Amino acid sequence: MKFRSPDKERKKVRASVDLTPLIDVVFQLLIFFMLSATFVVQSSIQIEMPQAEGTSTYEQKDLSVTLTYGEGGPDNGGRIFVEDDEMANWDELAQRLSSEIEWRGQEDMRLLIRADGRIPVARNVRVMGIARSLGISRFGLGAQQISEQD
Repeated sequence: MKFRSPDKERKKVRASVDLTPLIDVVFQLLIFFMLSATFVVQSSIQIEMPQAEGTSTYEQKDLSVTLTYGEGGPDNGGRIFVEDDEMANWDELAQRLSSEIEWRGQEDMRLLIRADGRIPVARNVRVMGIARSLGISRFGLGAQQISEQD
């Protein structure tokens, strides 16, 4: 007859937590938030938008041109951006708009002009003239809704 020692009769049960599902969920949440954060489109170019009545917050556009106030730019009247790329002169602006028309293949492109409220109207007119000469006929001018305090 064999006698076992009391220590060997008891088997130790270890409690463990499987971390694999937790890591999978955290990884999927990380990917979700990284992807959803890239769809938030905000312009990093700070301008003082003019105010107007009847403006809508929905800006339907295919391409945007931003005119800033201050030094720099083609005529030292403020820098000019197409989307977030700075244009050095008026010819570069025309070339960029032309290449965007070709690349997008749209005959009926909508151009949003976001101009600082302090710039001369002549700069807006010049951008519109360049766009018209390239075949862009639909424009929108960026503005803010007039606040209740005014």
